[in-house]
Amino acid sequence: MLRAAIVEKSKEHREYIRAGLMGANLDIQVSEFTNEYDYLENLNEDASSFDILILNTTIRHEGDGLKLAANIRARNRKVMICFITDSQRYYAEAFSVFATGYLLYPFDVSELHNCITFFWQKPNMERRASLMLKEAGGSYRRVYCRNILYMESANRKVILHMEDGGSMESYAKLDELEQQLPGRLFFRCHQSYIISLYFVEKMDASKFVVQSHEIPISRKYQRAAREVYYDYMFEKL
Repeated sequence: MLRAAIVEKSKEHREYIRAGLMGANLDIQVSEFTNEYDYLENLNEDASSFDILILNTTIRHEGDGLKLAANIRARNRKVMICFITDSQRYYAEAFSVFATGYLLYPFDVSELHNCITFFWQKPNMERRASLMLKEAGGSYRRVYCRNILYMESANRKVILHMEDGGSMESYAKLDELEQQLPGRLFFRCHQSYIISLYFVEKMDASKFVVQSHEIPISRKYQRAAREVYYDYMFEKL
């Protein structure tokens, strides 16, 4: 069952969004909140109490919905975030929290359904994608691509850095692994590094920031890195 939270001051808007969610032909449980404080009180430490967050860019004060979304995204990369608002003012900022949708009132419920379908069904193949790797100790291990932050080539080995903070070493070659990875999710940004775009928090001309790790972008990849990164963000919207 999917768990959705609506954070919206207007009762009329909340009821319309709820009706749209309940008509999406999904097994879904919907909770409503009139402000960010009540919503935050219902979250666990890693903000995974809800799978879907639907909110206005302005709940009580200008831009506070965007700040709430940034708070949640910093704690959980897997929550679907969708803004439903009266203004286009914060459209660009929605990229920073990897929002799946930015809808304007009055909206067609089919737009909301499309956002949910895109987020929960299209990535299924990426979520199932995995690698079977021979570890440095000689045993084989299956690694799901969705859990990889980035890969690093060092001392004739490849080190996989994982979402949970762990890592594993393999004698596989980075070139070989690159061919096995979901192309839309991973990007080779350096001779020695491949990153998961899903976990990128920030990018500038010379580096990606992935969960506080700074991953260099070599000069030959800088133009492609910018294009791939922004294409990925547009796709998430």
